[in-house]
Amino acid sequence: MELSAEKKRIVYTLAVGKPKFAECALGLGRSLKLIGDSTRRVVITDQLDFPWEKSFDEVIAPEDPLNWIFFSKLTALERTDADQVLFIDSDSLVFRRLDPIFTYCQGRGLCVQGERITAGDWYGSVEEACRRHGVPNLPQFNGGMIYYERTPECQSFIETCREYGRRAKELGFQRDDPLIPDEPCIALAMAQTGQGHLIPDEMDFQNSAVGLIGPLRLDVETNTCEFTCRRYDVRFVRPYIFHASRYIYFVKYWRQLRRLAELEEYEATHGFGHMSSAHKFARSIQKRILKLRGRL
Repeated sequence: MELSAEKKRIVYTLAVGKPKFAECALGLGRSLKLIGDSTRRVVITDQLDFPWEKSFDEVIAPEDPLNWIFFSKLTALERTDADQVLFIDSDSLVFRRLDPIFTYCQGRGLCVQGERITAGDWYGSVEEACRRHGVPNLPQFNGGMIYYERTPECQSFIETCREYGRRAKELGFQRDDPLIPDEPCIALAMAQTGQGHLIPDEMDFQNSAVGLIGPLRLDVETNTCEFTCRRYDVRFVRPYIFHASRYIYFVKYWRQLRRLAELEEYEATHGFGHMSSAHKFARSIQKRILKLRGRL
């Protein structure tokens, strides 16, 4: 029997190396479960001593060398039966169901969110990169969210991105560590081939609160993620996906992971419709007040 289109959508993430990445990925899975998102979830991990089965539908082992790990984001079409893939970085929390992202991206091939830039510093001088590679601009984006789909055109474009990754040093893209960067390689492939789709940044499918202004209001229990930040412009944001990125070093993010774990434990230890003693007591008092007022 052929699977439905819904079941061939997946969320794809990585948790390779340090245990902290597994803790982050569990937070991602738990946040999706908490908001009732039904998209099948797949994690690539070498951290097997974690309760993946509660938050993920499939666990697969890494195959790529560590320096190529960013390009493991683009392997879901070979490693799963998915037709539509939404890669989300493990250090992310989701606050809105993902169907609108899949719907928007369907038929557009590989999609990333950002803006086209002609100046500044992004893996080196943008002006120099544009001049060197003969392109008018580069689509700047955060690789914490990448959509792609099972079409011959998209699969061919993904291979082009991989080829650029294999040539990253030659193309002038390097990091301060041995990891091969995916973002500038994908961006250059988009700029030179005209393939791929750049989701306007103001759609806020994803935001990492770069340039935060004021407080970061983040609370998984009340499904709150909102803030003002200065990215390409100053805007108030309520993203579908909060990519913690640099906020992985903030206590507030780890408190959210802890609360998600507590809610998962609560589900395991309390039955349907459970009412706490405090809640029952409050109901009893308020029932008496309502009777005295003639409401009951």
